[in-house]
Amino acid sequence: MRKFLVYLIIFGGIVGLPAFSKTITGKIKKEENINTNRIYDVENNTPIEGAIVRLPSKKYSAITNKQGTFKLETKINAPTIMSVEKDGYKPFSMSLSENNKNPIIVGIEKTSPNDIIIETDMIHLGDNSFSINSAHANDFSLNAIGSVFSKEFIINPLKENETATLIIGSIIGIDTMQARTLKQSNVKTAYSSPPEIFCNGHKIAEIKINGDNQKINIPKSILSKNRLVNISIKTGKNLFKNDLDFDDIEFTNILLEIK
Repeated sequence: MRKFLVYLIIFGGIVGLPAFSKTITGKIKKEENINTNRIYDVENNTPIEGAIVRLPSKKYSAITNKQGTFKLETKINAPTIMSVEKDGYKPFSMSLSENNKNPIIVGIEKTSPNDIIIETDMIHLGDNSFSINSAHANDFSLNAIGSVFSKEFIINPLKENETATLIIGSIIGIDTMQARTLKQSNVKTAYSSPPEIFCNGHKIAEIKINGDNQKINIPKSILSKNRLVNISIKTGKNLFKNDLDFDDIEFTNILLEIK
């Protein structure tokens, strides 16, 4: 990705958003004539004090002041995930370019009573064996926990007019044919199957390219009979090897949004 080129993926659709100084909420991006990094409340446009801004691959963090501003006093020499956390707000993450010179202006949303924050830590799946040409290989920050991530939690039964959406804030490392076509991956001689997303044992999605703010609608039929919910993410496999070779990926900020 280059200069705030953010891919929003909904059922395989890709929306390319142009560069410049931006305000970002995951859905909305608009021009701002501001030259300071800032985090604000998207509902009332007020600055947010005490938000934690992290660059996991750099092991760097900063905290916003009363004006909601912060500094990134570290060099970004490869595409890097930036994560924002604040109690009472939905976790947010985005991919920064090493070439970015523009202010980072991010609007974050308050959580609703039914939202479930599943995971805010960075998670690495795979086998710790990957090429330097793998997508975002220079941004990997952790050792793999295995090939599967799984979390269980309790939700209230969905009302008739409610929908459930699984949101993955950022995901990197995917080396599928589609990622290679988009030049996210520079691996020339192979590609992998896509990571698979499961809810209560039912496959609900495949993620074929790297990006931010990936949204997956969960069929109500999967949730209607269960208060206990299991979300699992399985990384892909190298399709050009007979031996088992998992695709190494990292992701962060997993949220179940109920509206």
